Amino acid sequence: MHALQSMASQEWRSRGYSNRTIPSGQDMTDITVEELIRRLDRLGARGHIPIDVKAGEVFGLLCTGDTGRVILVSVLTSLLIPESGFSERSSYGILGNLGDVRRRIAIVFQDFLLDPAISARENLDFHARLHGIGKKAREQRIRQVLSRVGLTDAADALVEAYTPDMKRRLEIARSLLHHPTVLLLAEPTSDLEPNSRQRIRDILKRLNRERGMTIIFTTSQVGEVEYLCDRVAVVDDGEIVALDKPETFRAMLRKDAPPFELADGS
Repeated sequence: MHALQSMASQEWRSRGYSNRTIPSGQDMTDITVEELIRRLDRLGARGHIPIDVKAGEVFGLLCTGDTGRVILVSVLTSLLIPESGFSERSSYGILGNLGDVRRRIAIVFQDFLLDPAISARENLDFHARLHGIGKKAREQRIRQVLSRVGLTDAADALVEAYTPDMKRRLEIARSLLHHPTVLLLAEPTSDLEPNSRQRIRDILKRLNRERGMTIIFTTSQVGEVEYLCDRVAVVDDGEIVALDKPETFRAMLRKDAPPFELADGS
């Protein structure tokens, strides 16, 4: 059975659509990941696909419910404990060099990890010290990351007074202190109101565009991967069952699209 990555694209192109002319129809923001997985089941367009993240891309792991944290830890485990095939193909190049991995990646979990009883600037100073960053460079980087996430004016306020959106942005600022090249996030916009979600998405988009940062994140919001991602992996029960560009999934979800007839056995 062909993977969705090749078959859906072939079927899509056979109907006369190109990458630049995406058919109108059902917006992905109206679709849940559970519905997408059911559609993949009906199409027979699913099967185990190994993850392969390219340098400089935004890669989304679309998963159900509260599994984002678990999946992110699994990705991280694949980085730190090399598994057959993964590390050789990935953009990290980490086999036999775990110290380099730790310097190159940053992680933002869904839970808030910073100290609410001190200011944002003090939190960042503490974490910069953990990375061994000297005083002059530390002060400069703290100014830079606060500016990048729009928290300069609130730098000296106690974090306990921050809104959920400000706390999430501060966690992203903390992750940038040591100049990572790869950023991993678990559900970066969960529990935020729409304007705050968009602010986080725009920050991530700018990081990728301006710094060439590779970004990998888990989410249960289909519309989020459509806005942010170069490619999307659909995860069902801990297994990547489909991998393609967001526009391919959008074409597949057209309300008036006939079912794909996928070949079996290869």
